Amino acid sequence: MNKKKSLAFSLCLLLYFFALSKIFAQSLYPEIKNLSIDDVLFNQYSVSVAHARQALARNDNFNDLPLEIYSYKVKPTETIISIAARCCIPYDAIITLNRISSVKQDIENKVLLIPTLPALYIYKEPNSSLEKLTLASFQKTKNETNHFELPLFADKGAGKKKVICVPGALLSGTTRTFFFMPYYIFPLADGVLTSGFGLRTDPLSGKCSYHKGIDIAAPYGTSVFAVAGGEVVSTSYNNILGKHIIIKHTDGRSSVYGHLSNILVSLNDKVSAGNVIGTVGSTGRATGNHLHFEIHEGGVPKDPEAFLEKH
Repeated sequence: MNKKKSLAFSLCLLLYFFALSKIFAQSLYPEIKNLSIDDVLFNQYSVSVAHARQALARNDNFNDLPLEIYSYKVKPTETIISIAARCCIPYDAIITLNRISSVKQDIENKVLLIPTLPALYIYKEPNSSLEKLTLASFQKTKNETNHFELPLFADKGAGKKKVICVPGALLSGTTRTFFFMPYYIFPLADGVLTSGFGLRTDPLSGKCSYHKGIDIAAPYGTSVFAVAGGEVVSTSYNNILGKHIIIKHTDGRSSVYGHLSNILVSLNDKVSAGNVIGTVGSTGRATGNHLHFEIHEGGVPKDPEAFLEKH
């Protein structure tokens, strides 16, 4: 009987530890619930940050630096700057580790990775203009004895990402300006946003579809502006966008202007922000006069509202 009880106890213990391992496997990083002294993990995090700063001041070797990574879900009204200040860590570390390319990027309810070590976290395979600038800046000045590669999980299910960790480093002035500046001017002097980016009900078919840009209603013939400087790489027509223009900008992104009534630039023209490049119309697949506007980064459509000045 004792043997049966012992066996049952051992089995229960085994199942308990198996379940526990599953729970920890699902949580890649310890989650801080509140950036408050009442939160045990936040207190632990703060102590680790203090130790990391002391280690940097002593010029400890990288392997001796106390690098830990926690997770935190952003609450309403919180910003990268306020979170960084509360964590006593440079915002440079948070935005590079989390691949945040603009101060205008919506982070509410986003789960951020919060490192304890003040550093730049530079992904070996950049996916934004800010990451390309940061990587290029690092490659110009890198000293192999002071820079290391660190495998990190950038997102659950995304696999490991190679990250260069540069202890104590900050973004260059140019890159910081790029992060904080309102990237692009609004493409119209006046207009009404009638359809946003992402999933929507198609106004013609009535079916759910993915909208790769935004629609801005304006009267026929309204001037359309280049949102930033660059080169005209396409002036064309198709059944969807109608008459449209594509501009390749100096930061590597591209902007698309569709359903135009007139195209006022030519292929390979150099344009500046605010130059009139065309006029609003309803050519192509359109329900009325409006500008269809897209921003592409690395060939991928992005939400234009994240890059445009507030209008």
